Amino acid sequence: MAFSDPFDVNVHSGGTGAVAQNIADQFIPEIWGQAVLEAFQQKIMMKNVGIDLSPEVANQGDKIHLPHIGVPALSAFTQGSEISADVSGSATSDETALTVSEYNVGSAYIPDIVKVQSNYDLMEIYAKQLAYACARGFDNFLHYQVANNLQGLLSSGTGAVGADANNSMHVQTTGSVLSQANLTSLMGLILGETGDTEGWNLVLSPDMYASLNSLTSYSQGTQATLGADFGRTGNAGAILGMPVWIAQSPYMGSASGGADVSADATKGIKALDDLETDGTNNNDIIYGYAIHETALYYAFSKEAKMQASYRHSYLSTLVTCESVYGGAVRNADADGERRIFALVDYEA
Repeated sequence: MAFSDPFDVNVHSGGTGAVAQNIADQFIPEIWGQAVLEAFQQKIMMKNVGIDLSPEVANQGDKIHLPHIGVPALSAFTQGSEISADVSGSATSDETALTVSEYNVGSAYIPDIVKVQSNYDLMEIYAKQLAYACARGFDNFLHYQVANNLQGLLSSGTGAVGADANNSMHVQTTGSVLSQANLTSLMGLILGETGDTEGWNLVLSPDMYASLNSLTSYSQGTQATLGADFGRTGNAGAILGMPVWIAQSPYMGSASGGADVSADATKGIKALDDLETDGTNNNDIIYGYAIHETALYYAFSKEAKMQASYRHSYLSTLVTCESVYGGAVRNADADGERRIFALVDYEA
């Protein structure tokens, strides 16, 4: 009879000498993936004010072409005669390209993967932090897309407003206060462009949102200080038929202070010059904007995908959340193309 060696085993669970694979100490992507994805989708705010084109790059490709289709002109028609079509307002020669080019990851070392993923509260701590890192990067990228567009349209040597009497793309505020007069002007711009407020959202910095307490119509129409869904979605009620969103944008309000914004790759922040190109002052500050859903487009090829590997030198599992996405803004100072109106404080 043959005798087996009782010491001929690998005492480290899941080691190379294990007779059968031990799955108890393995990373389970189904558990982490769902937890992080749910937290990621709750954390991102900018998805609420744009159009998701992710299905267009789900299988292949990384570039989406968005044609610029204006409002077709009407022409009179006489029964029995040939139509005299006027297509001057519906030309599609211009386009906006959305390229999926942003690739960011958030990582964390987890000492005991088994204990963490078997305990909902522990796993939620890691999942939320990983999701927040990726969600903040995505939001900051879309914040940059909007801010870069407005910077290109509004900047000048003397600032966003200055002596420029053209207010077709902005409303001038006094500091961070959003007054009833500002809302009246903003409504006029919106109605002049699309005829109603359907599809429009109001995105405000925390500074400007605080001023809404002085508007009786808003405070009476909002059941909670920040709206019932703020903690889950970032929505802070509605005004003039438009959902109000609070944005932690590095390019708006006191976060920017009207100065150039420096890049910070750890947060997904890209560098952007202020509105005064002469570089002598930092007076003009964008505190918010009204944006139509057709102004902002984004697409994910990877939304919040989880990867993991055991690192023996750290006696921990390295868990990584990766996101791959792109975004584009369509907004120009021309009839039928105005889709974002800025709320700007100008200081002479």
